[in-house]
Amino acid sequence: MDLASIGLFNLASRRMEYLSARHKVLAENIANADTPGVKAHDLKPFDFAQAMRGAGVAQARTDAAHLVSTRPAAAFREDRRVTPYEMAPDGNGVVLEEQMIKTAEVRGAYDLAANLFQKHVGMMRQAFVSR
Repeated sequence: MDLASIGLFNLASRRMEYLSARHKVLAENIANADTPGVKAHDLKPFDFAQAMRGAGVAQARTDAAHLVSTRPAAAFREDRRVTPYEMAPDGNGVVLEEQMIKTAEVRGAYDLAANLFQKHVGMMRQAFVSR
């Protein structure tokens, strides 16, 4: 049985891939905290609707009054709208405190996705054992 074929597992793994990519970008920001002229980068937020479509789960319009999205989402692209919280005199826009907060958010979200993955595997094991 391929767990990637199950929507929930596919979605959890895509979320974990996104969080890994975001962690890499944040680590690069922290590594360049003392480099003159470097600005902090970040990824666009995880698009849950796009991930659901990629996991084989589609949203359905059950009412004609429901709104339809008009713009396509791009996966794991850099968010160019990030404005620096503060700028050092040498032009460096990386604020370590801000990067550490984002890193902690990534870790919490990654732990949540990993725990969901683990719990659902446990539920499937239980279902197979009780048969």
